[in-house]
Amino acid sequence: MDSRALEKFGLNANESRIYLALLRLGSAQAGKISKQTQVNRTSTYDALERLIAKGLVAFSIEANRKLFFPAAPSRFLELLKEQEKIASDLLPELNKMFFASKEKEESNIYKGKKGIKSILQDILNYNSYVAFGSGGRFFEIMGHDFSAFQKRKIEKKIRSRIVVNISSKTTQGIKEAYASFRFIPDEYSSGPVTTFVFGEKVAIVIWAETPFATVISSKEVAENFKHHFELLWKMAKK
Repeated sequence: MDSRALEKFGLNANESRIYLALLRLGSAQAGKISKQTQVNRTSTYDALERLIAKGLVAFSIEANRKLFFPAAPSRFLELLKEQEKIASDLLPELNKMFFASKEKEESNIYKGKKGIKSILQDILNYNSYVAFGSGGRFFEIMGHDFSAFQKRKIEKKIRSRIVVNISSKTTQGIKEAYASFRFIPDEYSSGPVTTFVFGEKVAIVIWAETPFATVISSKEVAENFKHHFELLWKMAKK
């Protein structure tokens, strides 16, 4: 039998070789076990102590000699049951820790101007946000809702930083926006897309004829997009 098979039960290489050797020998002193397995004497003693602790090896003293002998192989089944019992006892607390630390993540789709308006209303619940992408299409499509959003931002003193392509600099909506702006060359434009990052949410808005958006609620995702924004902010020009 290949000694590596016993490693699946948590035994290391030396322990596996020694246990199988004892099965063949019936009982033996440490020196004979060491010679049989070609494991040095010190390592043999260490492995035997660990096997004794696991209940896989026992010993007796006969004529001032210490003889080691193996436990029945059924002991492996007992070990598995003991491990299963330990796991069962630990699972409630482990699950409690797992679900307590696991953040709630969800993704929702919004379609049409009313859907985008609901996102803007949600942004107004936060003290600040960042955004990057298309600026002109925002005003062009949302019109009055865009102006109302800016008015509420001013009233609530919501701070924002926005990175858009340089051709948006002269857009009427940009002039109305209550925000700090920086600009990137048009060739790096993301197309008709604006990404908002607010709280632990990310809203990716596609300014199609009928606009639609995906809103992702995730602390980790929001932090990644914030890092991306900060990189753009450093690269962009005032």
